[in-house]
Amino acid sequence: MKTLGIYVHIPFCASKCYYCDFYSCVTKNETQQNYVASLIKEIINSANKFKNYNIDTIFIGGGTPSVLTPGLIPLIVNTIKNHFNVLNNAEITMEANPNSISYESALEWFNCGINRVSVGLQSSSNKLLKLINRIHTFNDYTNAINHLKAVGFKNINTDVMLGLPRQKASDVKHTIKNASKFSTHISCYTLILEENTPLYNMVKNGELKLPKETKTLSLFNYAIKLLNKNGFNRYEVSNFCLDGFKCVHNYNCWKLKPYVGFGASAHSFVNGYRYNNIANIEKYITNINSGASVIEEKHKSNTTELLEEYLMLGLRLSEGINLDYIKKTFGVDLLVTKQKEISELKKLNLIEIKNNNLSALKGFRVLNQIILMLV
Repeated sequence: MKTLGIYVHIPFCASKCYYCDFYSCVTKNETQQNYVASLIKEIINSANKFKNYNIDTIFIGGGTPSVLTPGLIPLIVNTIKNHFNVLNNAEITMEANPNSISYESALEWFNCGINRVSVGLQSSSNKLLKLINRIHTFNDYTNAINHLKAVGFKNINTDVMLGLPRQKASDVKHTIKNASKFSTHISCYTLILEENTPLYNMVKNGELKLPKETKTLSLFNYAIKLLNKNGFNRYEVSNFCLDGFKCVHNYNCWKLKPYVGFGASAHSFVNGYRYNNIANIEKYITNINSGASVIEEKHKSNTTELLEEYLMLGLRLSEGINLDYIKKTFGVDLLVTKQKEISELKKLNLIEIKNNNLSALKGFRVLNQIILMLV
């Protein structure tokens, strides 16, 4: 039986971070209850379409799923388990912010089958956290980790952000040191300044200044050295883990494996189709309750598009792309069609080919240019 990942979007936050442009909002408990009731309907109504799939991963993201009132996360997880063929060893991940993790909430999540928690630390510097409107402190993070471990969680990711205004190497060192001590997986992202976010406007108005690209790259390289020193291997551009602790859900997405998304603004990729739900909570609830479709856009990818997606996503992985798979699946011999480009990239020591895998690990710093040459 084929495998399928499930993504569940919870578009609620306790507050909005200054850099965030994901679909999320701050709402009252009543809206949460109505939204989850609609989400449950969507999950149940969709189950029959995916009866021939085994579910190997579930990822509850947001927003901040951990802000949901007690009982709602178990309701979502148990609904999926009751209506889908969820494998016994399925990876079930939930995103959470440090200040919304208590011993009681952690125990509730653990008891319903969640086995991986992704904690949004971003920085151990309270000054930097306040600067980007994160409403937790570093102490909240350490308390949260203690609660998670006390109830039995062994697979914990910590999100770290680099390239923040006023960020220093000493901040990065302290953050990585502590994240490495408490985690099995670390996602280390560089800040992307998105238009129409408060941070974008603050930078545009001169209230804040972002570090130069060279400094951000220097901080990232420093973080990589610290992570490697602490046993974390880089398996994707921004993701590092101890042996055996890759994020299976995200890894499968990078390998172009199918997943279905539930909730407002959730995206799906099934049978070559990419589609996304309405990015509006009220309209999503209304459509679910009236029996109308919640799909906003749907697109059938052709062979060329799928090949491009495989290249773009696969080259993000340290292992790279498999040349035999490309030939068998897409009928393209990349060594022939891109002979000139591959030869040039090898001379520059930006790629390597080993066991029929083409990896861009050595050239991750210029990955976008490598992808453009090979797509």
